[in-house]
Amino acid sequence: MCNPEDYKIFFDDAPVALLRTNLQTGAFEMANNFAAEMLGCESVEDLMANHKSTDFYPPAVRARLLKKLRKHGVVEDHELELHLPDGRTVWVNANFRVNCGGECIECFLTDITELVCLRDKTYDNMKAVSEKLDTRIAALAS
Repeated sequence: MCNPEDYKIFFDDAPVALLRTNLQTGAFEMANNFAAEMLGCESVEDLMANHKSTDFYPPAVRARLLKKLRKHGVVEDHELELHLPDGRTVWVNANFRVNCGGECIECFLTDITELVCLRDKTYDNMKAVSEKLDTRIAALAS
């Protein structure tokens, strides 16, 4: 049987961002090392002392997420664009759930930035090919 220290190590060193925020304020209540690194912070302490979840995305996005969370209690497989303090953008696959008697949001983030960039590049390439074909078809039709 695992002791509490084993769970702390598991949480702290998990290869996925694990966060808990206050539902009302967006303040970080818990975070692991991977979350701090993903969000561009030097440490968990830096993240929790100097940032709120609302620093990383627009208020309108939070409002929509909170509406869904209040209705369903969970939001799964949500793609979210995060804006980091150093100016970088990170795309994440996010899973949220309300916990702590409705007082907090637990969040599990996986970085999908490379996947989103590749998807966007593929879309742009397909659009360019389609436009060239439309131009050639129009030229042949005239």
